[in-house]
Amino acid sequence: MKRDSFSIILMALCTALGPTGCYYDNEEDLYPMNFCDTTAVRYSTSVRPIIEANCAVSGCHVPGGEGNGDYTTFSALQAKATSGVLLPSINQVGNAVVMPPSGKLSECEIATITVWVQQGAPQN
Repeated sequence: MKRDSFSIILMALCTALGPTGCYYDNEEDLYPMNFCDTTAVRYSTSVRPIIEANCAVSGCHVPGGEGNGDYTTFSALQAKATSGVLLPSINQVGNAVVMPPSGKLSECEIATITVWVQQGAPQN
């Protein structure tokens, strides 16, 4: 009975507030992978921006940082990618070190890096 009352009140409130009153605007949750184009993944335009924003940040995968490897250099990132260390970490599976520690990358970012690794992690 309480649940039915709550549902009725919620519907009435949403109706009263109009079309923007009860709006859920997280595109990734509403349309998962719909905005993720992995058809032309390149290191320079697709992967590097993700790494620079989430990994090669102060205190982490930078010179003098605590991260295992300097991801400001392509060769260090490529070594982690081709060794099989990178994907389990960003997918946060198994016994891998969870990366980034600040929170999981978006599904699109993970898909982009995965495609790049599957291509052989080229410097393109």
